[in-house]
Amino acid sequence: MEAGYLSMTILKQQANWEQLTKGAHQAKEMGQPILVSYTQRIDAWDPLSFFAKAGNLLHGERSFWSDSTREIVLVGVGHTLIFDERDTVGENRFSAVERKWKEWVANALISENGGPGTGPVIIGGFSFDPEKKKTDLWKGYHDASLILPRWMLTLNEHGRWLTTNVVLTPEENIAQLKEQLNKEKSILDEAAQTVSFAKGTPFVTKEVAPDSWKQSIGLATREIQKEKLKKVVLARELRLTGESSFSPEGTLASLHANQPDSYIFAIERGDGCFIGASPERLVKREGRRLLSNCVAGSTVRGADIKEDLALGEELLHDQKNKDEHDFVVQMICEAFCQESENVEVPDEPTLHKLRYIQHLFTPVTGWAREGTSLLSMVHRLHPTPALGGWPWSESLSWIREQEILDRGWYAAPIGWLDARGDGEFCVAIRSGLLRGAQASLFAGNGIVEESDPEKEYEETRWKFRPMLSALEH
Repeated sequence: MEAGYLSMTILKQQANWEQLTKGAHQAKEMGQPILVSYTQRIDAWDPLSFFAKAGNLLHGERSFWSDSTREIVLVGVGHTLIFDERDTVGENRFSAVERKWKEWVANALISENGGPGTGPVIIGGFSFDPEKKKTDLWKGYHDASLILPRWMLTLNEHGRWLTTNVVLTPEENIAQLKEQLNKEKSILDEAAQTVSFAKGTPFVTKEVAPDSWKQSIGLATREIQKEKLKKVVLARELRLTGESSFSPEGTLASLHANQPDSYIFAIERGDGCFIGASPERLVKREGRRLLSNCVAGSTVRGADIKEDLALGEELLHDQKNKDEHDFVVQMICEAFCQESENVEVPDEPTLHKLRYIQHLFTPVTGWAREGTSLLSMVHRLHPTPALGGWPWSESLSWIREQEILDRGWYAAPIGWLDARGDGEFCVAIRSGLLRGAQASLFAGNGIVEESDPEKEYEETRWKFRPMLSALEH
């Protein structure tokens, strides 16, 4: 059995080397770089351990993404291609990434049969508002920044897979490249070992201008009373200082273990790690099928089952929260009707219960029309009224002028896109940015005419809890 496994491994390596050799010949013939991507089955690799161990190889170049069902988990290591749009704003940042990605895929040599999330996959995200004045807090996190990893571990319904992505130039030294890939692979093989994650560092917290944030709610409600806005989302920041550096690996493991039914993500850029556990899908594409979730209106979880059920029922019938939720449903349904066919949406919301919070929840599905892509839907939907407000343009302008916070990637699309055009993006809420011993956590609330500043402030405190608990792990 051991000899048979060794033989199979050698055959796989030979097939991979043949793919590299073929790619090198194609690069020479075309006189341009060629993307080569090959996928092989991997046994017993743990994604959290892989993320942790990969820090020994390429710290600052790691990405983690898990859907809310844990059906697809992606861990990317290294940067083979970088799709950074620093100067392209507005709608052009989405189309620019898509155009460049399609150009690389068109001539790529791709060998994969592992199903969703395998083969060449770009992973990353976008800023909330490319027109907002930038601060040093978000250095490295550009208005659009998606990475094709050199190594991608994928867990899906078919098993565990490792995809290797390399770009071969006409002058490529294949023997040297093979040697380098073997060295890197031997380091990554340690991911088969289970990692013990250290406990979090003690920290102190500082709220950023809480009184000013409450005052901005009053400004917003007056604009709503004048009928200039119907809803606007206001975010605030909590700053943490640790006794030692915060651990992306330990924080990620804690979120993964304690935030079921949430999207888990961690995106490194240099010494920063943007990390979180979001309850909200923006859009998913499977073939022509499109899916989105409307998540808006929330309350805390109860101390016991009876209280929890009572709070849920109160939320389902609370007019303020229902109105807030309806804005989101109307906007997402309108976008789906413009870009897809056979749109389906339930008549009433249900409850989406998380560890600390429960939300009003309505799913939306449709079938993409010709010319509708995943990133065109991301552009169409972002930001939903759950993250920006309504009407779209007026609320975004108001946030840009009144909110003291540079949201960066907070409340923005985070996700992945494969060579077939399939993929998924969530909304990066319940999140924080870690940088050494400093961390910034973010939370926001939808403000409508009936909003009370003190109640909105308390609600944001619930929304900080997932990240605070993960950092205390």
